[in-house]
Amino acid sequence: MLARPRACAALLLGACSSVPATSATSTGTSTSTGTTTAATTTLDPSTDAPTTGEPAGWTVALEPGVDKGALFSVWGPQPDDVIAVGGQGVGPTSKGLALHWDGAAWTELALPPGTTRLHWLAGVGDALWAVGEAGVAIRRDGDTWTTIATGADVPLWGIWGAGPDAIWSVGGDGFVGAPSVLRWNGDAWSPETLPPLPEGCHALFKIVGTSAADVTAVGDLGVVLQYDGAAWTQQDVGSIADLISVSGPAHARLAVGGRANARLAWWDGQDWTGATLDRPGLSGVWIDSDGAGFVTGSGGQILRITTGSLEPEPEPSPTHLLLHAAFGFAKGPRFAVGGNLAGMPPHVGVILQHPGP
Repeated sequence: MLARPRACAALLLGACSSVPATSATSTGTSTSTGTTTAATTTLDPSTDAPTTGEPAGWTVALEPGVDKGALFSVWGPQPDDVIAVGGQGVGPTSKGLALHWDGAAWTELALPPGTTRLHWLAGVGDALWAVGEAGVAIRRDGDTWTTIATGADVPLWGIWGAGPDAIWSVGGDGFVGAPSVLRWNGDAWSPETLPPLPEGCHALFKIVGTSAADVTAVGDLGVVLQYDGAAWTQQDVGSIADLISVSGPAHARLAVGGRANARLAWWDGQDWTGATLDRPGLSGVWIDSDGAGFVTGSGGQILRITTGSLEPEPEPSPTHLLLHAAFGFAKGPRFAVGGNLAGMPPHVGVILQHPGP
């Protein structure tokens, strides 16, 4: 999507400063089928750890170079079991990347052969799903990744699941064609029926929910779709600014986006309330069950936010690269990932960590 003019803007304008390549030591092999097991590569960490007696803040944990690419998503079930995904290139010839944090080091995971660049991941039950370029979807059970056919050939930008038989993925070409919403029923992926959408809406970027009857998807032109267990309906958020990501519980859900200017939109369970901010666009958001969290975006922005607030508080950031995704634990560490995503490939990446809270 970043190679496509409109879609590049949809992922938000940001700084394109370079990042040094990261060395690696290979220790394993991958299979030649659609299933791959085990971690294979240990990556050298950044040396930018704090050296003063002041409280620890955000630090650069890893800087993947052009041999690996940028990071688009980060998620994990616990602080010592976190995965970040991304990769290099666009389309069916792109290459996916998955990195695992065990609480001490980042290790590269082997992916099924032919896995394209990955854009998002989500834990559903005991499995981990990831989606990306050219309609790719892979599932991790234990240490084994398996490619699952989706029937889609457009980029898939987001995935979320209420359970093993109720998983949704959203995507779209970004500059032509209609947005895509797919549902996994436990056996296969199939397209969902959507209401009529604005002519210029060509992609949905992220999706989140709390149950199979409470699902929110966001995308082009400020489009927000809500699924109530029976049908998808469009909701009015009072703006046509692209919404890039969404996170949070049913009573405190935050969508973020914007291009030249950041856009915030809060859902309180009944209505959307939003504001356009005098700062560059946003692309990442993580909101905990209490409605508090942080957002990230162009120029390395990191902003703390509380429930319903339209005035997030900036935090010092050690990078100027676009931070595409945010994730954390309410009483534990926090993560932000991205890269020089405002420009064309080849891309480099960055992983930031904060000890929390």
